[in-house]
Amino acid sequence: MTISVSIGPRLQTVASFVPKGAKLGDIGTDHAYLPISLYETDQISKAVAVDVHEGPYQSALMAVKGRHLEAVIDVRFGDGLMPLEAEEVNVLTLAGMGGRTMLDILSARPDVLESVADLIVQPQGAEGVLRLALLDGGWRLKAEKLVEEEDRIYIIMAYSKEAGWGRAELLEKERVWNQRLRPLLESGVILATEAEFSSLVHRLVWHFGLLVLEERPDLLRGLLNEYSGMLLRRQEQMKKSKSVEIIAKIREVSDELALVEGLRIWQ
Repeated sequence: MTISVSIGPRLQTVASFVPKGAKLGDIGTDHAYLPISLYETDQISKAVAVDVHEGPYQSALMAVKGRHLEAVIDVRFGDGLMPLEAEEVNVLTLAGMGGRTMLDILSARPDVLESVADLIVQPQGAEGVLRLALLDGGWRLKAEKLVEEEDRIYIIMAYSKEAGWGRAELLEKERVWNQRLRPLLESGVILATEAEFSSLVHRLVWHFGLLVLEERPDLLRGLLNEYSGMLLRRQEQMKKSKSVEIIAKIREVSDELALVEGLRIWQ
C-alpha cells in the first residue's frame, strides 16, 4: 500500500498557486513531493521533476516509481531548465534556492520560457533583485504570500505573463511608501541625503514586497523583526571598528533600522 505524500506549509503554499490542469516543470524537485502531491490531488495533468544533485534525483525517482507515476511524472537529472524541451511545460515552480540562482536558471533557456504562462517561486535570498528582474523580463506579479514553517518565514510569489501587477504599477506603490516614510527624513530621525533615503526605501520595499507591505499579513511583523535583528547584529560588529568608513556605514545601518521601524508601525 502506498502512503500519500505529505508536504509542509511552504510547499502547500507553492502548490496553491499552480493552475489546475498545468503541465508542470518542478525545478530543484528534491523528493518530487510537490508534483506527486499535485497529481494525486488532480491539480496537474503531468510534470517533469528536475534536480541537479544525485541524491535528491535518486530520491525523486524512488518516490515516483513507488507510486507507479512514471507515466505522468518524468524525473530528470540536470541543471535547471536544461533537461526540459521547448513547449513541454506551461507552469514552472522553483523553491528553496537563492533568487540570483533562479534568475540564472531562467535566463539559460528562453525557448522553454516561451510556453510558460505561470511562474511560482520561493526564493531564499535576493528577493528584491528577483522581483525587479522578473518584472523587467515581462512577468506580472499576481500574488505574494508569507508562510511559516519550522520557525522560519518564507515568501512565495506567483507571476504570470497575462495577469497581475506590472512594473510601472508597483513603482507607483513604491512612490507611495517613499511619501509615507518621508517624515522620518524631514524630522531628522534619518540622517541620509535625499538620494540615500530614496535608495534605502527602494531596497527595503522591494526586499519585503510591495504587495506584502500593502496587505500587512500577520507574519510581516515577524519578518520585520528578523531583519531588524540582522541589522542590529551587523551594527554591533561594526562598532568594534573605529575607521571613518565603518562609522559612515554604522550611520547607514541606523537609518535602515529607522525605516524598518517606520514600515512596522505604519497603519
